[in-house]
Amino acid sequence: MNCIIHRGNDPFFNLAMEEVLFDRSSRTGEGYILLWRNAPTVVVGRFQNAAGEINEPFLREKGVSVVRRTTGGGAVYHDLGNLNYTFILPVGDRDSKGLDFALYTRPLLDYLEELGVKAELTGRNDLTIEGKKFSGNAQHISKDTMLHHGTILFDTCLEDVAASLSVDPEKFKSKGVASVRSRVTNVSPHLPSPMTMDSFIEGLMAHFAAPFGQTPRALNDDEERAISAMRESKYATWDWVWGSSPPFSLTSERRFEKGKVQVYLDVNDGIISDAAIRGDFFSVQDPSGLEEALRSVKFDRESVASALQGLDVERHLMGISREDLIDLVMS
Repeated sequence: MNCIIHRGNDPFFNLAMEEVLFDRSSRTGEGYILLWRNAPTVVVGRFQNAAGEINEPFLREKGVSVVRRTTGGGAVYHDLGNLNYTFILPVGDRDSKGLDFALYTRPLLDYLEELGVKAELTGRNDLTIEGKKFSGNAQHISKDTMLHHGTILFDTCLEDVAASLSVDPEKFKSKGVASVRSRVTNVSPHLPSPMTMDSFIEGLMAHFAAPFGQTPRALNDDEERAISAMRESKYATWDWVWGSSPPFSLTSERRFEKGKVQVYLDVNDGIISDAAIRGDFFSVQDPSGLEEALRSVKFDRESVASALQGLDVERHLMGISREDLIDLVMS
């Protein structure tokens, strides 16, 4: 069993770390227990529409990353007040026929009980304190290897948890799996005595590692190289984060001084396949020129801005600037 505390906070590297070590476990039969944290990030589930889960203006203003994981479930917000834990274990045919959240969340619940915090598994995969969620969990099985990972809200900014994911559910109509918003809490306020995140990390890893008699370590050079390569080839790419989203339709509207503008988009594989602009605005030129410019463009702010570069948007939408239209498309 390899017990690893990883101190780096790059979310693309950290998600790649899970996949690389999962693949190694599948080949060698070695197990891994990981503790790691991300800089401010929204992590979307494997089957979700990334654009439909995020509050894009908030994330852009705060510099929050978006990354996609390999497991299912809903979108979650990470910052340095959130601790992530991962078990990667060879389980054999006996355990590989289904997901078992109770088995893999038990060690965390036991550690919290030692600290004086009464927590429980609620529903299928959430851990709660006094009815409020502090940990979401997901699992993935391939052949005879299990990956279980979960979040632990220790002293995260709960306002940012809500703001980063707050989008209008009627705005997007998607075939993806939507996240369920729930009441959340941090672990820290429930501790009988104050505790730092570093102390919590060290104590939790000691608890996890005790049955195996292992001493925690950092990633070695070989692991770092393999994970960095996976980061660049997959997790930090547009194709994985955005292009993996299922097809969706988007409706945005805003009333400007000169009239209301409505934008309708169809997006497939992260590419705008169709666009329509409607409203009670005035125009010198038909807005069909803007619609055509948006078709076949990646659904991200930089690509939309580039597609509209050089176009006199105000001739198509009187009183509305290019930046106004970009905000409307992406918000």
